[in-house]
Amino acid sequence: MNRQPWTETYDVVMPILKRDWPAAQVNLPFVFKNLPIRRLVVLSGADLEPLLPRDERIVFVNENELMEGLTLANVKKAMYARIYTDKRAGWYFQQFLKLGYARVCTEKAYIVWDADTVPVRPISFRNEQGQYLFNVRPEYNKPYFDTMKTLLGLEKCQEDSFIAEHMIFDTRMACRMLDEIEANDRLPGAAFWEKILAAVPLDALKGSGFSEFETYGTWAMTRCPGRYEVRPLHGLRSGKNILGQAPDAETLEWVGQSYDTVAMEKFSASTPLRHLAASGQYRAGHTAAQLNTLKERFHVIPAVYGWGKGLWPRFKIWGGKYKRMLRAKRSSRK
Repeated sequence: MNRQPWTETYDVVMPILKRDWPAAQVNLPFVFKNLPIRRLVVLSGADLEPLLPRDERIVFVNENELMEGLTLANVKKAMYARIYTDKRAGWYFQQFLKLGYARVCTEKAYIVWDADTVPVRPISFRNEQGQYLFNVRPEYNKPYFDTMKTLLGLEKCQEDSFIAEHMIFDTRMACRMLDEIEANDRLPGAAFWEKILAAVPLDALKGSGFSEFETYGTWAMTRCPGRYEVRPLHGLRSGKNILGQAPDAETLEWVGQSYDTVAMEKFSASTPLRHLAASGQYRAGHTAAQLNTLKERFHVIPAVYGWGKGLWPRFKIWGGKYKRMLRAKRSSRK
């Protein structure tokens, strides 16, 4: 795969758990091809480092050594002190790492990119006017804004959500936001992440009580108007539903005819539609968008943690239609 002729490049920061490394390996060729990347910064535990390929473009940073005091153990300790559980500590920790990278970044900006999201088309992050670009999509979770109000006194400023599988951070602006959070003397703690955990409402802390993307996006649009512009990318969510667990590069290139990104979320489940996606004959006459529409038409939508029991009867009915469709295709070839 040849790289795109980018005019400027960035650090692409990617937190990766060891168990997610196989999926990330599928993603990396597309990251290097379709993102304006200077180097890939992998944030993870020490157990992942030996698995990384020897590539001068890949830099490993131990997640517990990015910033003094910001460790998973300390996040767990702070959470347990408030709600007597640290079940969601890892989820908050990876958000703090994405923000904290601003304190060590030596470039003007950096991109955070989810390891399970494949960029299947070239994606730029600045427009012709020089503005950085936010991706937005419809979503709303009230606790994110309750926390933001306590932290920074900010209200929701955008109809859509800034939550996506990636974001470009202006390094200086991100540092300013973290400084502003740390200057909030109404909250206990010294570091920004301690104050964030203190600002999350108690009933939301054990769930989803803070969003780094929602917070930074709102802060940037409010405090520095004109620095960013919003744009919607065309992303395929729950790509495993129609592509299976490990689509090959040819299939992902085909997806790129319809979408900018495809999310291969680990809690998504495969459906029999993956056999169509794997068929070169099917791909030659159809698009990934058409296949995804087929999934929605027949209501083949797996639950987040597997198949919902209520979906089985409908899936079995659809399964018969699927088999008849394949038989008809085979007959037409004869």
